[in-house]
Amino acid sequence: MFRNLMFKLASFMQGRYGHDKLNTFLLVLTAIIYIVYWFVLSPWVFLIAMVPFGIYVFRSLSKNINKRLRENRAYIKLYSIITGFFKRQYYKLRDFKTHRYVKCPYCKAHLRLKKRKGKQKIHCPRCNEDFKKNIIF
Repeated sequence: MFRNLMFKLASFMQGRYGHDKLNTFLLVLTAIIYIVYWFVLSPWVFLIAMVPFGIYVFRSLSKNINKRLRENRAYIKLYSIITGFFKRQYYKLRDFKTHRYVKCPYCKAHLRLKKRKGKQKIHCPRCNEDFKKNIIF
């Protein structure tokens, strides 16, 4: 009986999108809002928690795989921008005694320099441009 049910479920899901990183985020967001609902006990919070869950179910059962892939790529791009910002802040704090981080004015790359006070001539390895930067402290 269980095997038959699993076979039916597998045949139902064939050709559907399934699970990805954006769906994982939607489930975690639903769980967080639902935990808030336990403390607030407002029906509005419960309804708000059902919105990301509904999107999760819709995306999982969707047969438009190309559109779901584009949505997931856009989410991963945004996620990497946000996590990259926080990683850079962590590295700046970690390396505060030995290094300074500057941004290339041409290509906007973040460069890590050894800590030396005064005006420095800097060569950007990404765009091969030279620029000067005054390191104050």
